[in-house]
Amino acid sequence: MTLIPDTILRALCWALLHSLWQGLILAVVAGLILVLTKKASSSLRYNLLCCGMILFLAVSGYTFYSQLHAIDASETTSTATHPGPGSPVSPEPRISDTHGSSSVINAAQQGTHALRTAIDGLVQYFDTHAAMVVVIWFILFLTRFVKLLSGLVYAQRIRHYQTRLAPTEWQQRLEELLAKLKISRPILLLESALIQVPVVVGYLKPAVLVPIGMLAHLPADQVESILLHELAHIRRKDYLFNLVQHIIDTLFFFNPALIWISSLIRTERENCCDDIAIRETRSRRQLIEALVSFHEYRRRENEFAMGFAGTKENPVVLRVKRIVHKTNHSLNIAQQVVLMAGLLLVCAAFVTINSAQKVDTTFKPKPTPAMQSLPKPDTTIKDAKQDPAPAAKKPAPVHPSTKQPTSVQSPKQEEVAKHQEPSADTSRINYLGFQNLTLDKLIEMKEHGVTADFILGLRKLGYTDFTPNQAIELRDHGVNIDFVRDLVDMGFKQPSLRKLVELRDHGVTSEYISACKNKFGKLLELNDYIKLRDAGINPSE
Repeated sequence: MTLIPDTILRALCWALLHSLWQGLILAVVAGLILVLTKKASSSLRYNLLCCGMILFLAVSGYTFYSQLHAIDASETTSTATHPGPGSPVSPEPRISDTHGSSSVINAAQQGTHALRTAIDGLVQYFDTHAAMVVVIWFILFLTRFVKLLSGLVYAQRIRHYQTRLAPTEWQQRLEELLAKLKISRPILLLESALIQVPVVVGYLKPAVLVPIGMLAHLPADQVESILLHELAHIRRKDYLFNLVQHIIDTLFFFNPALIWISSLIRTERENCCDDIAIRETRSRRQLIEALVSFHEYRRRENEFAMGFAGTKENPVVLRVKRIVHKTNHSLNIAQQVVLMAGLLLVCAAFVTINSAQKVDTTFKPKPTPAMQSLPKPDTTIKDAKQDPAPAAKKPAPVHPSTKQPTSVQSPKQEEVAKHQEPSADTSRINYLGFQNLTLDKLIEMKEHGVTADFILGLRKLGYTDFTPNQAIELRDHGVNIDFVRDLVDMGFKQPSLRKLVELRDHGVTSEYISACKNKFGKLLELNDYIKLRDAGINPSE
């Protein structure tokens, strides 16, 4: 996987992860289709389920494209506002100064902070281990893909080996059935010694294969129902979509929701062909007797052959019940419970994420002394501790019953108020262009070494759009203004914030890059310096 760019690995990793909840939503939709179309035709149910699977594949492809585009943008510019692909960082919770609601807001703050911490941890983990996730997926995918190819080879083998043309009278009868179904393509009827149930193989040159001796030992009306069922697969071009379906199953083998939907599609496909056979013969009993006859010696056949009696016992029994009762099957109790749990899980996830982004925006905050002592965004500040702005000229009105004489705080009192533990009624402020910043976040920035000089220095170097969390991450990894300025002066065009962190994590300094330039006579790519550093190469030696 070292030959594949890191951006592609990360985008593929996140596309695979997103397919899990996307498949869960599709499973809920499929469950609704089964419930709402219980009395509808099997062809309608089949078409709706197939459209859902194709839509899922399209959404997964779009997810991969969007993740790749987002990662490329974050690698080349500093305008990214997400800590990782596919998992946006929710803004700081909006806190209002409402009377009697401080405990509720406190709980909301703690909940959203814990949720954000957990999400950030998962995002960081999968960003870091994206290559490992993709490697594991690729190994299992390759194994299943080899099995898929072997199935295609076996489908061709049973067509060309140990087969013979059916008797002339049955060839003529087949031509009559083709005319009845309005199939103009030439179809071969072959007897095979390698199969035990009738199957149809091939798309460009399809052929119907029946076990040797079946045509002679079964009643003619049952054989006719069997052939009509198999010819219905050819008329509907089921072999082609069956192949596409197996490819999708191979790509998303880890997705239980998609596997369940795929089994529903196979069941409805057989039901569609049963309906065509019943319509042409006008006899349900003929098809039921044929199913029962083959049920006696049926065993698992190749997945790429459209088998008449199915591949498992339960589907055959369900088909017989469906024909007898003239109604489609709906969800059983276990499936209803699982889908209801999935629906509740999806709803809870969306509600939780939405609540993490917004706690309360109903009331406007009131200014506090600590807030008034902080610098305004349009002032030139060297540090958050220096040159506090004067108190606002027009303080917020106070109710007459609680109005007290105004007093001016001493510098010491202002310093204490600025560093004291923020309470639940803390108002949101603006600091050096950061909108809706809380005192908690301001103190956190100070504790991690994010000063006004650092923020203004980044913006002078062209990094005009970054979040407080990104600034904290830069300082935690040892990125300073001198390091960034040296890179820009050397000719590197505004490296991304993520790349700056990666360079410092691997011990790449501006001095190391200068030494490499002197040794090799040219500038290398930033990734090359990381590789050299990891390999322990010292250019000064």
